[in-house]
This record gives sequence, C-alpha cells and structure tokens, in this order.
Amino acid sequence: MPELPDDLREDAYRAEAVARFSVHADGSTEVELLKATQNPRLNQVLLQALHRWRFFPAMRDGRPVDSHLDVRVHFNVS
Repeated sequence: MPELPDDLREDAYRAEAVARFSVHADGSTEVELLKATQNPRLNQVLLQALHRWRFFPAMRDGRPVDSHLDVRVHFNVS
C-alpha cells in the first residue's frame, strides 16, 4: 500500500477506492480508479503506488491472455 505523506496524515478519515487493473498477455499493466476517494491528493498517491504493482498474466490453455482485476483499497487514518 502507499506510504502516506505527512499532509495526508494530519486529519483522521476513512476512505475507500476501487482500482481496476488490466493485465495484458505480455505482462504489461494499466490501472485506473473505478471509484476514487473524495480526496484528489490521496487518489494521486494511490495511483502512483498502484502503478508499481506487478502481475503475471492470466493463463488459458497454457497461453497468457489479457485479464482484468478489481482491487478494493481501504484507508483508515486516525
């Protein structure tokens, strides 16, 4: 998960986001927020962290194929 900068730890809050990863057969990925938090700065930090995630492509009949994966992310800062 992302390391939150100090400016995002000053206030207590709860937030949730849903990210969709598109994992291509060649192993490359794309990520977008299907459901963003209400904090644009938090969304930016989250996307930067998610772009560093790596996946193996899904396999079908022994060959890599494109796939999608939705990930729910919860933040609870107190």
